[in-house]
Amino acid sequence: MEKEKLEKRLLKYTGMASALLGAQALPGQVIWTDIEDTTLSNNGDFYDFNIDQDTAGVIDFRIVQLVDSSSFDFTGVLIRSGNSVFNQVVGKTQANYNYAARLYLGDTIMPTDTFQGINPGRNIGYLAFAIDTPYPNSQWADTINGVTDGFLGLRFTAPTSDSTNGTFYGWIRLDVAADLRSVTIKDFAYQSIPDSSIFMGQGSPIGVEEFEVEKPSMVQRGRFLDISLPETYRPEAQLSFYNLGGQLLRKESFQARQNRVTLENLPKGILIALVRSNGVEASRKIVVY
Repeated sequence: MEKEKLEKRLLKYTGMASALLGAQALPGQVIWTDIEDTTLSNNGDFYDFNIDQDTAGVIDFRIVQLVDSSSFDFTGVLIRSGNSVFNQVVGKTQANYNYAARLYLGDTIMPTDTFQGINPGRNIGYLAFAIDTPYPNSQWADTINGVTDGFLGLRFTAPTSDSTNGTFYGWIRLDVAADLRSVTIKDFAYQSIPDSSIFMGQGSPIGVEEFEVEKPSMVQRGRFLDISLPETYRPEAQLSFYNLGGQLLRKESFQARQNRVTLENLPKGILIALVRSNGVEASRKIVVY
């Protein structure tokens, strides 16, 4: 069959299939949990997070509000990990304190980020704290306006479908008062695909879908898939092929901005190609014939 006729037929076939299948879901999704805004304002008030809502009720993280605390001798907001020392938040260690980073709508977290926002031994991470004045490394301290809609970037472990433990990423959205004497928890979410990135705000109706992100491009050319990474990306990516039932068929990595991948040895029919690169995911339907 002539190449031009074949490509026209493929385009027609994929268009018809997309119309019939609608918005075919990719394996996994971001699970968002909305709660009634909850403000902690008394010394020792806390809020526990079971991020993935497992039936065992495992506590993944705890937010604690301290007000003129005698035991800690400061006012501010703490975050603690749950049952696993591996549970962490994006942040850094500075001057022997572990500071939880304040992230913004659209920021991406991924396995390569620095998760040092909680001290594994003491199980304490500082969002903000003050004795006389806020400590300079507290990213959640704004003594004029306070912090509205700040995001905590999460990493935690949880059982997967095959009963092994996987690593998952998520976020919590918070407000912190200008005087650090109260914190308000608004909502949280996590990416249900292990080891996959998530945008701050992803999965919630607060406008992150409007956040423009440069993504890898994929173009099928017959029995090949051409993949291009933006110039701003590191030249590395992972490519996975799934059938429409969500079963992983093939997975590979590459280390270049321009890549041509053969579709040989894949089952015939409509498949989903998913590229993960620099914390961003892109997908498209392909036809193997």
